[in-house]
Amino acid sequence: MLPHRGSRGFQVYADGMDASWPEKAKLLRFVKPGVIVDLGCGVGTVLDLLRREYPKSTLVGVDLSEEMLAWSRERVPSADLRRHDVSRRLFDDASIDTFVLCSVLHEVFTYNGYDVSYVRDTLRYCADALKPGGRLILRDGVRPPKDDAVYLTFRNEAARVKFVWFAKEFGSSEIAWKEVDGRIRVARRDAMEFLTKYIYDVNWQYEVKEHFGVFALESWVQEVRNVGLKPVHFESYLIEWLRKTHWEKDVTMEVQVDGKYAPTDYPDSTMIVVGQK
Repeated sequence: MLPHRGSRGFQVYADGMDASWPEKAKLLRFVKPGVIVDLGCGVGTVLDLLRREYPKSTLVGVDLSEEMLAWSRERVPSADLRRHDVSRRLFDDASIDTFVLCSVLHEVFTYNGYDVSYVRDTLRYCADALKPGGRLILRDGVRPPKDDAVYLTFRNEAARVKFVWFAKEFGSSEIAWKEVDGRIRVARRDAMEFLTKYIYDVNWQYEVKEHFGVFALESWVQEVRNVGLKPVHFESYLIEWLRKTHWEKDVTMEVQVDGKYAPTDYPDSTMIVVGQK
């Protein structure tokens, strides 16, 4: 079921999508011109970037939300916009030059009962619909490559309160954690989910249910291989805005080494994987 954010929640969501355009623009260099499909086009941020960068290409936007499509329609009137569930087959085989899936596969996973088969179906349908040489471009959250225990120390009470709130409400079940030496011990994957979510307020009730890290980077790459595509680019990274504006101000993260606490890197927030047919 799609979230019903209300007018204020939707506006905050739309503003957030637009504010992140420099991050989304990183996808443009991987696009093969021609027929370009933005699956989960939302309010049209990526469609608008594609329109500017590839003015001679045919743009198709797909989203399940009519409200989202209305924004995209106003913003990119030249695009062919379709209301459809992106996890279900829509396009003919060998008909598309590029698919872009930007911050949508974690929603496919979440809003289909946390069932990874819907993600895999989406990837397979895209692979079938690509022309030879066509590309599938994925940008989404990413699980840490290892899932050891980390220790969080909060620099302010607001961040600590938000963690306790998060632990009770995340996803389909509560997060397991324990207080040790004035720190919060929690699985690294759950720390990643908290760090990428606690900045939300207006849309908290929806964002807290979403699993941003469906797969680790290596597994994302393997999923692309599994549908018959060749990975031509893959990376994961932490968006520096998150680090500087929020994380460094609110929480430190450590691990235990030989019985002592030692700093550990914050988890990556984002991955990009490009597969070619």
